[in-house]
Amino acid sequence: MSFIASFFGSRLFATLNPTIVIQQQGIHFHHFWYGIALMGVAGWLAITWKSERLDRAYAVMYGLGAGFIGDEVGLLLTFGNYQSELTFDFFIGAISASILLLLIIRYRSLLKREVLYLMTREGLALLGVFVTGFSFILFAFGSLSFGTPLALVGIVVILREVFVKHDTVVEGRMPRGVTIVAALSILGGTNLILGGVGNVLSPPVISESDLAGIVLPAGTLALISTIFLFLAFVALGLGSLKILTGLVLRTGKSWAWGLGIATSISSLFLDASSLGVSSGLVTGNGIEFPTSIVAIVYLTRPYVKAFYRNVPNPGQKEKF
Repeated sequence: MSFIASFFGSRLFATLNPTIVIQQQGIHFHHFWYGIALMGVAGWLAITWKSERLDRAYAVMYGLGAGFIGDEVGLLLTFGNYQSELTFDFFIGAISASILLLLIIRYRSLLKREVLYLMTREGLALLGVFVTGFSFILFAFGSLSFGTPLALVGIVVILREVFVKHDTVVEGRMPRGVTIVAALSILGGTNLILGGVGNVLSPPVISESDLAGIVLPAGTLALISTIFLFLAFVALGLGSLKILTGLVLRTGKSWAWGLGIATSISSLFLDASSLGVSSGLVTGNGIEFPTSIVAIVYLTRPYVKAFYRNVPNPGQKEKF
């Protein structure tokens, strides 16, 4: 409420009194600066002098400062247009985010239960339907490099959850994050295959103009082009292995864990060697590198390793 009152109050005052300004030694002091000061003071007091009786006062000060800042967002982003529509876009976004945050806090237990439901067999199938349907939007905008991997991930998840027999004992012991890592592995593998196919069909051609005047021995350019083509075939093979990894990670087999670590490490090396080669592999780098890091960090956690060693871990069901 403080934010809304501050935002509209400052905008109404500035609209009715457009000629009133505060200047000191030629410097125009915008109320944006007062907003920063109010938010800084309120945040500092809330941390250093915490009191239940003063919490509301801190919140009012913080909202008042946020309103002053929000009123001049458009002016700052456009360097002079106070009436910019960006200000109202910021206001709507801030209010929407606040409402969503309040709903999440109010219904966090229900939201947690629904998120955990997505880790079940039926929930994963529904998630696959959503991912497949969402990919059509990307196709509509011509983004095949992102739409195709999402569509294939959704289709693979649906087929696996519907037709593959599941071990309820293993699923009961399985850490929840394994499902996410498996999906990321399928997504990264699909994107690698797309990048590899693109580079095989349209191999990158290196010319002397690309080397900025560097003189190389005869035959070097052909060798470099051959290496790039070889990396494209490596991407095809590694992408296939990553899809296989995503399909077997939920089985709890020790070799599946080893395959996940090996393909993730190999992806990092491939990303490093193919940077700047061509658009196809660069697109793969954008997805492969972060997903490989996440997979390595998560799969090396003690309770995850215990799951793949078939060692009961009583506390693993509460971990992510």
